[in-house]
Parts: sequence; structure tokens; C-alpha cells
Amino acid sequence: HYTSPSVLDWLQKMAISYELERGEELLQVIAREGSKDDASVTNTSNNNNDLLLHLATVCARTNLPIASHDFLRDPTGDAIYNYGNLAFLHGFGYGWDEFVQLPSRYSVASDEEVKERQRLLDAVKSNAMKSEGKEEGEDDEDLLASGYDNLIRVRKDERRILLKGVNLWNVYDIDLEDIEENSILIIKKKIEKGEIKAIGQAVWIRDVEYLD
Repeated sequence: HYTSPSVLDWLQKMAISYELERGEELLQVIAREGSKDDASVTNTSNNNNDLLLHLATVCARTNLPIASHDFLRDPTGDAIYNYGNLAFLHGFGYGWDEFVQLPSRYSVASDEEVKERQRLLDAVKSNAMKSEGKEEGEDDEDLLASGYDNLIRVRKDERRILLKGVNLWNVYDIDLEDIEENSILIIKKKIEKGEIKAIGQAVWIRDVEYLD
């Protein structure tokens, strides 16, 4: 499943979206933040298929937990997981087939935690490509600065885990053809204006600690 066409297509959108929002390649992050085995993740091939397979392999095998959910499959807009690498699935105690049908709100235990988690997700979405100097959304920025670290989540077996260094970004319906046909600046402006909307969100995590 990690190299299926649908997963490869989604990973490409994840990687492009990460670079758009963070100004850094996802593979560079994995090389810097991951284990020593991840330190040599560069690929010099110019073939897009080779590059995608390399991205899929590195993302699947890195010790950094990586996952994503989309807003496309549930008619109410409920976010459902659609990707989890080996480290993420191990940390949360799920197998692939079960995980990619799971509403991501099940990663928290109580209704209050569901609401708090949703506030954080909405803050990330609303702050996408926000122009520097904008005063609106400052409360969201404060929430993002303080809220997405040391998060307590629950595994399938209901054991609690602590997520440290949580990095969340929006995933847009953008592929290489869009990048080739439009400048990065134009795409960023369209996102900022809401002309291109997020179809999901993805996350990488520095560390997972078991509390129970």
C-alpha cells in the first residue's frame, strides 16, 4: 500500500504542500530530524516516478511518525486518516487497513479533547499562507505556538501517548503540473485568497512517549 498509485499521488501533494507552507523540502526535514539511516535520503534521479517511489520509501521507513487525514470521503467533512507510516501505526497501535478508515478525532479520548483538537486543526487551516503583518488571526497564531507540542493522544488499546514536536501542515490539491504551469508566488496567493483550499492535513512528529 505504501507505493500504490493513490498513496504516491497523495504523498506528492503532501510534499509539495509542505514546501509551499514551510519553505523546505519534506525529505530535507526527514534527513535532518530522523535517524542516522535517514541522513542520506537524497535522490539524484530526474525521473518523477523514481522520485515518488523514493519519497514513498523514505516516508514509510523513517523513525519519524508521519500521518495525514483528508476531508474528502465523509459527507459531513469529518477528517479520516488516509496515510500513516510504519512508525505512526506502531505508535498508535493500528494496522493499515483499519487506520485508513478511522476518523482522526478518535486519536483523543474525550469530547472536550475532540473540541480542543479541532480548534488546533482549524487554526492551522485558517493561518495557511497568511501574509506577514496581518493582525487578524493572532489568537490562532498564539494557539499554534503553544498548542501543538506535548499533546496527549490515545492508542487503539486506549493507552495514552505523549507527542512531542508536532508539525502539522495543510495538504492542497496541487501536483507537479500545477507548479510547472504557475509560479510558486501565484499558487501561494491563490491559497491565501482561499481560491485553493486544503483537502487534508498531514503531520510529522519528533518523538512519541508512552505514558501508560
